[in-house]
Amino acid sequence: MTMNTVGKTTLHSVVPSRSVLQKRARRWVVKIGSSLLTQDGQRLDLSAMQNFVQQILELRAEGIEVVLVSSGSVSAGKCHLGWAQKTTTAEERQAAASVGQSALIHAYENLLAEEGTHCGQVLLTRDNFRDRRRLKNTRSAIEVLLKMQMLPIINENDAIADPDNALGNNDHLAALVSNIWHADLMVLLTDQSGLFTADPRARPDAEMITEGMAGDPRHERMAGGGGGIVGTGGMLTKIHAATHAARSGAATLITDGRIPDVLLRLHKGELLGTFLRSEKFDRKLRRDAWTHLQVSHGQQWVIHPMRRVKNEVAAFCSETLPFTAISLFNGQ
Repeated sequence: MTMNTVGKTTLHSVVPSRSVLQKRARRWVVKIGSSLLTQDGQRLDLSAMQNFVQQILELRAEGIEVVLVSSGSVSAGKCHLGWAQKTTTAEERQAAASVGQSALIHAYENLLAEEGTHCGQVLLTRDNFRDRRRLKNTRSAIEVLLKMQMLPIINENDAIADPDNALGNNDHLAALVSNIWHADLMVLLTDQSGLFTADPRARPDAEMITEGMAGDPRHERMAGGGGGIVGTGGMLTKIHAATHAARSGAATLITDGRIPDVLLRLHKGELLGTFLRSEKFDRKLRRDAWTHLQVSHGQQWVIHPMRRVKNEVAAFCSETLPFTAISLFNGQ
């Protein structure tokens, strides 16, 4: 189910399809939920982690920059401490995060080292995004790691987070990273297929939203309640994160991380999960289309939506659109 018409070559819509956007996105923020990285919340699932690492490295080989936002530290820490089935206090959760984060990053480093590369750990709280200097340092750390061909792995610093500076969930963190790094695409991998019109567990007739606009208030009503047993973020937090990421022009893709080669298939343009567009980005594409300059047969042309005098105008994304071109030199 698509909630708005996009990607069609009309005078009112010059934005490319979601498939084209997925193929052309060069900066990805990929967030992987705890349920995908652990075995029922008991221990880290090294096989699943290796699969995600392999996909990320293949994306990098295609020239895509990837920043990974990884959950799983609290679950790993609780397992190491023998608290897998225990209801923990806030202080115990902080201790579990401290123990688990080292285990999580150690597992990633070992997997990456087998492929001849390494990772860099960046732990953040809300304070990193409140202060301009710290925000700049955060962005710089990500950029330098990428230049060194390292994989930045980001997580909330749960060991020291308190109610005043905690982000609460990694969906929100991924959105903030998308903002400061100017990502093209934020991929939220979860154990759900995407956003449905209603809870599919209670409503078998519920339809999945394949495409929509981030910030659409209808999405919040559809998303409903909270997260699962292992993670802290439910579908509603992902909808809020998509709205936040869209402020800097990033599109959001919410899909099931258990789909084989899910990241590679998204890069190829497959229509998996729910794609939420950024209205700010789409407006920019329209504005650029109206003023885009082309050189045709030695003349410079500007695309104009009202008059049709040339059919040779090259369109956005290398697709021909039925725009009018007005010569800037011959007064036509």
